[in-house]
Amino acid sequence: MSSNNRIIYSCQGVSIAPVGKTNIAAADMVHGVQSVGVTTNFNLEQIFELGQIEIYENIEGTPDVEVTLEKVLDGYPLMYLMASTGVTGTPNSGLVARSKEQCDLRLGIFDEASDNIASASTGKSEVEVYCSGMYISNVSYTFPVDGNCTESLTLVGNNKQWLTGNAVSMADADVDAFDGTDSPFALAPGSGGVQRREDVRMDYSILPQGIYGVVGSNPGNAYGDINAEDNQQASGLLVHLQSVNISTDFSREDIFELGRKTPYFRPAAFPVEVTCEIEAISTSGDFVQGLESGDPDLFNTNASGNNTGEETIYFALRGGMSFDLGTKNRLSSISYGGGDATGGNVSNSYSYSNFNDLEVKQLGHNNSGVMGQGGTASTLWAKQVLN
Repeated sequence: MSSNNRIIYSCQGVSIAPVGKTNIAAADMVHGVQSVGVTTNFNLEQIFELGQIEIYENIEGTPDVEVTLEKVLDGYPLMYLMASTGVTGTPNSGLVARSKEQCDLRLGIFDEASDNIASASTGKSEVEVYCSGMYISNVSYTFPVDGNCTESLTLVGNNKQWLTGNAVSMADADVDAFDGTDSPFALAPGSGGVQRREDVRMDYSILPQGIYGVVGSNPGNAYGDINAEDNQQASGLLVHLQSVNISTDFSREDIFELGRKTPYFRPAAFPVEVTCEIEAISTSGDFVQGLESGDPDLFNTNASGNNTGEETIYFALRGGMSFDLGTKNRLSSISYGGGDATGGNVSNSYSYSNFNDLEVKQLGHNNSGVMGQGGTASTLWAKQVLN
């Protein structure tokens, strides 16, 4: 048992490893974690009978374990990629391939009196929560104008154990990096540390043409002139983004079989919707037509009679991360608001969605796949970073 009087951030460590891995390593530790929570639900089914008001039997089903995590985007491996390392070395690294993968998560609780978990007096975690056979349930990425860029991940499974003594796995060399000197992973020629608004590479990102101010469909279509001498913005952005949120929910279903209490598989419920919420300061309105006969600009195309067409969405961050939502995103809603008499700015909020298309890649880490194979924008970005 732990000798702690309480648990705070400095005495916790999280690892995500391939399913079945018994001895975790330093590479399995998650850096930049901001929060972690574990919820366990015991599914009960009540059976009653004629002849008595009292319950006949209260049947317990399989426990549902849900782990929610949030980390800053700091150059270290993304949790989504760490939870699906089985795609490494294969040509498939998109949403469908990653939806099949399982992982094991461990939350280590160390000595509260130590400044960091590397210097814990016992040399290992005193208590460990071990969640095995976990599936990715939900993943989202947020790029705000105020604050840090973050990743949120939800894992679901049916097995959770509390371990102590020799049964714990997180120890010694596994946590040596958390010695009080840990800092964001540096990707040459410069990762920008924890990613913030200035680290969103608008010169390599592709925004939907339906956003007012966007010009064309090539990388950098919302970016102004670039000063070649210092590679910095010279004349200003064409679109003034305030926030971007990319998210998807796998909506997993249990598949059972006779002779076994636990599910033998928890597949994603395809088709899986991928959403992208984009907010931008409005300078002249949103200029998105909503006509009963459709936008005339789309006449004589395969979108005749529609007000919206298919759009490409791609974002790149200075830390070597890319988020490719493919070429078939459709605008599902747009709202114009703000700028009331109490002050503030008018903003346009665009909601885009596609199905089954989300490619997340990261330079510098083996479990992410090879960035640069997902299209023109990611190829350019890979060349820029590697050169």
